[in-house]
Amino acid sequence: MQFLLVFFTSLSFVVFAVPQIVNIALKKHLFDDPVESRKVHKRQVSNFGGIALFFSFLFTYTLFIPAEEIPQANIIIAAALILFLTGLKDDLLVLGPMVKFLAQITSALILTIGGGFHVEHLQGVIGVYQIPQTIGILFSTLFIVGVINAFNLIDGIDGLAGTIGMITMFTFAILFYEHSEQAWSMLALSLGAALLGFLYYNVTPARIFMGDSGSLFVGLIAAVCSIKYLNIEQPSEFAGGLRKGSEITMVASMLMVPVFDTLRVFTLRLLKGTSPFKADNNHLHHRLLSMGLNHIQATSILSGCMILFIVIAWSLKAMDVNLILLILVLTALISNGLLAFMAERHRLVLARESQAKDIIFEVYEDSIARPAANLLQNVSEY
Repeated sequence: MQFLLVFFTSLSFVVFAVPQIVNIALKKHLFDDPVESRKVHKRQVSNFGGIALFFSFLFTYTLFIPAEEIPQANIIIAAALILFLTGLKDDLLVLGPMVKFLAQITSALILTIGGGFHVEHLQGVIGVYQIPQTIGILFSTLFIVGVINAFNLIDGIDGLAGTIGMITMFTFAILFYEHSEQAWSMLALSLGAALLGFLYYNVTPARIFMGDSGSLFVGLIAAVCSIKYLNIEQPSEFAGGLRKGSEITMVASMLMVPVFDTLRVFTLRLLKGTSPFKADNNHLHHRLLSMGLNHIQATSILSGCMILFIVIAWSLKAMDVNLILLILVLTALISNGLLAFMAERHRLVLARESQAKDIIFEVYEDSIARPAANLLQNVSEY
């Protein structure tokens, strides 16, 4: 019963809050103006959806989840508040990448040092198990910053970041529940329900975007849930139980799409000799749009890939953790290769069609020009 209350409270909060935010944005002319060439939307749309997401989560969390169930609750809220306010200022005034990066580092250090959210063991990945606390804090800080950036960067088309975040949170809610972590399950469920309500207004044509205030916040909660899940001790009894070590493969499967896209884009930028933080239109969703797909189709494909990764990780949970991770990475690389091949093929087809149109136009011009020239010549002779 309490889970239903959490779900519907969070969902209802967003559903009723977003129209109010949109109306205020209209009255105060607060829009995400599509002036940059990399912007894929051509209308003025409010980008303050993060306000509804953050306060829906905060309201539901404080109302239904006992503080003693999650002792680090204040730490989580403090770290989230820093990113939310930083993202909100960026949505209003546009901040430089270094300012946002410093805010992410600060929030990550609050969580790792102040809240104890750091990875304690790698469950046999490349032969590593227990890791020293200092290395765990450093690794976890980089992990949190990386996940935050991944969710921030994938928020490029209607519905994508919201759908990826919603699937991630609902999956965590199920996994935490099966590990008897009911408070954490409700935490994930509250944000997942908020994102579901937000998607009602964010699908094409989007009436609101989540903005940096939303994407940074969602990325932070995804990172916190990931670390918490990696450190769970008791085994699950669901579907025969998860073998110890499968936690890291489940986390990898949920984060594969945004993290792979971020690493891919950063690598391409470095190879071109540009800053990895310089915005461009080389993301996976940009490539799908360049093939003629719309926002809903592109979001469905990437979300379907994410679900595929989760199914693979769950189905192969009895196998060695390194082998599962290798299969996930190979699947991502092969999928990216197929997408690149199809995008290049589509580009060549468009190039041929454009060339053919140019030839037809030249022939048409020539067919008009020659009779006219002959007529002028005849008139002059006459």
